[in-house]
Order: sequence, then C-alpha cells, then structure tokens
Amino acid sequence: RPPIEVAGMLLCAILSDTLNLQGPTTTEWDRLIVAVLAEIAQVDDIQLLATQQFKAKSKELAGLSAHGLVNGDQKSFSFKTENFEGDVGFAVVETTDDAVIIDRLDELLPEIVACKREKGLSALFLAVVNIVSLEGTLLLCGPTEQSLARAAFLDCAV
Repeated sequence: RPPIEVAGMLLCAILSDTLNLQGPTTTEWDRLIVAVLAEIAQVDDIQLLATQQFKAKSKELAGLSAHGLVNGDQKSFSFKTENFEGDVGFAVVETTDDAVIIDRLDELLPEIVACKREKGLSALFLAVVNIVSLEGTLLLCGPTEQSLARAAFLDCAV
C-alpha cells in the first residue's frame, strides 16, 4: 500500500495518461486502480482533481514556445508501404483550450517545417487535442502530410 502522497501522484499520472478515464486506451484495470488510489490518497472528487490537473497543464502549454509545443511530446516512426517509405514524426498537444494553441498557427507551421527538416523526417504532424471534447485538429505543413492524412483519416476534412 503506497503512502498517501505516492498514491496521489500515481492517481494523477493515470488520470493524465487516460484523459480522465475517457481516452481510447483506457482499460477496466485503469478504472479499478483509480478507485483504489483515490481512496488511499483521500480524494473525494476525482472529476475535480482531473479538471484542475488539466487546467494547470493547459495553462502551462499556452506559455510554451512553438518549438516547445512541436517538440514536447513527439515520437518518430519508420514506415515502408507500397505508396510511402520514410520517417514520420507525430507530436501531440493535449489541452482543455485548443483554440489557444490553434490560434498560433502562423508560428506553429514554420516550426513544424523547421523541425521536420532538422530531424530529417519525411513528414511531421502536430495534433492538438481538446481533452474536454475529445476532439482533435491535425496541423499539416505540406503536401506529404496532406496526402498521408487523407489516406489515414478518410472520414475527416483535410
């Protein structure tokens, strides 16, 4: 049984990782552990804790530079298919106020292009995810990204 402080940190980590148990990768195990950790950490209102946590994170993100946003949570993958071969980067910004990030498009797009060039990527995407509405906007910096996005997200406007 972890100490109250450790249980609180673990609880916050699971809530963050699972988008307050609403994300697509949330498991029943996550739900069970959140309930147990909330009891140990003496958290009566998990929803309030998650809301406060996400607001604090969003406030911090709003103050990051374009470089920080594009490079903060970014992963690279190598692909080889019939129609595409190369390294693709995918960055994610999770926020309660996506408009604050999307309104910075004029500074984000050049940074995406610069990061793509700097890392030698074939394509680089930045997804801005509203963790309240669970909707996202994918920022595309060129024709390769547009082509891949059209192929990957058939039902979405590109």
